[in-house]
Amino acid sequence: MTAHKTMASKETFKSPTFANRLNSMLKLDFYRLFHTPVFYIMLLIAAIIPAMVLGMSGADASGADVGNTIQAAPTIIYTNTWQLIESTGGSAAAANPLDFGGYANINMVFIFAGLLMAIFVAHDYSSGFVKNIFTVHSKKIDYVISKSAVGIFGGAGMIITYLLGTVIAGLITGKAFDVNLGGLIMCLISKIFLMGIFCALFLGVAVFFRDKLWLTIVFTFLFGMMFYPAASVATLNSTGITVLASLMAGIIGAVAIGAVSAFILKKRDLV
Repeated sequence: MTAHKTMASKETFKSPTFANRLNSMLKLDFYRLFHTPVFYIMLLIAAIIPAMVLGMSGADASGADVGNTIQAAPTIIYTNTWQLIESTGGSAAAANPLDFGGYANINMVFIFAGLLMAIFVAHDYSSGFVKNIFTVHSKKIDYVISKSAVGIFGGAGMIITYLLGTVIAGLITGKAFDVNLGGLIMCLISKIFLMGIFCALFLGVAVFFRDKLWLTIVFTFLFGMMFYPAASVATLNSTGITVLASLMAGIIGAVAIGAVSAFILKKRDLV
C-alpha cells in the first residue's frame, strides 16, 4: 500500500503540447464546419452569384429623367466570363453604387468567409461552449489559429465553387472565354492566399463583438467593403510575383491581426 501511494504521489500529468492542443481544436472546428448547413449554403450561394451577374449583365438600369430623355445609370457589362474572376468594375461601380454587378464578383466571397467565422464565434459565446473550449481544449492563440484556418478553408472552397459557377454561367450566357490561362491560375491562387489577412481581420471583429452576431455582420460588411479593392490586386495578368506578394501579405496579416485577436480574448471575460 505504501509503495502504491509513493508511486501515485510521483505521478505527474503533462500539459498537452501546442501541437496537440491545436490538433484537437482543428479537429473540433472542422468537424463542426462539415456538419454545419450554413457552410454548404454559402458554397451554393457562391456558385449561384455568377449566374445572376452574367444573366443581368447589360440589362438597362433605371436612371434619372433629364429633360425628355432617360439617362441610365452606368452598369458593368461583362463581355468575357473571366471578368468576374478578375473582379473588374471600378468606375462603373463607383458611379452607380447600387449596381449589383459592380460588387458581386469573386471578391464577395471574402465577406462570406468572414460571415462564416462570425456565425461560429457567436455560437460559441451564445451557447456557452467557449467556456468548455478554453477550459478543456485550448488556449486563446489555439482558438484564433483554428478559427482562422476554418475561415481560410471555407473561403477557398467558396472561391472554387464561384469559379465553377462562373464557368457554367459563361457557357449558358454565351460569354467569351478568352484568357491567359497562366494568369488566371495565378490570380486564383493569389486570392486564396489573400484570405489569410481578410479572415484574420474578420475574426478580430467576431471575437470583439462575441455573441452579438448582428453587430459582427454589420462590421464585417463595413470592413469588407472598405478593403474590397485590396483583393483586386490579383488580376488575370497576375504572375508568380503577385502570388508571392499575396502569400506574404496573407501570412504577415494573419500573424499580426491574429495576435491582436488573441490579445482581445485574453483581456475580455469569456461571457
